[in-house]
Amino acid sequence: MFALSAKPVSGLSLQRRARCVARSAVPAPIQKRVVRVRAETEGTPSSTSTDETMQKLQAQATEALKFVQEKWENTDNAEKPAAIAIVLGVVVAQIAIGATVDAIDRIPVINKGLQLIGLVVSSLFAYRYATDPAERESVKKSVD
Repeated sequence: MFALSAKPVSGLSLQRRARCVARSAVPAPIQKRVVRVRAETEGTPSSTSTDETMQKLQAQATEALKFVQEKWENTDNAEKPAAIAIVLGVVVAQIAIGATVDAIDRIPVINKGLQLIGLVVSSLFAYRYATDPAERESVKKSVD
């Protein structure tokens, strides 16, 4: 009934058409892009600013550690258990508060409502202190 022939169909033979279809099914190779990365030398400003920042942080951490050690040594032996209990209580309270905020944040209506309240309060604060010159001066004084 039906016979396949190798007659050209629209200028291409069936074999050539099959090859064209097969080629179009295979994606063309992606051209590779070469990305060159320059290593920073030690004389660059970003390297020195990072080193300075690290030194400042280490100095602040050392100062804070000395402060805590001084306070601990000045504390009476009878008060040390109470100080430890207070610190542990604060840590537990922070964990509980974080879990509560996460749970409330997962409730869609309350989450959006709290965001709206925050936006309104922030807008009122900005409007109040940005429009009145006397209020701006009082804010400047309190910040200074």
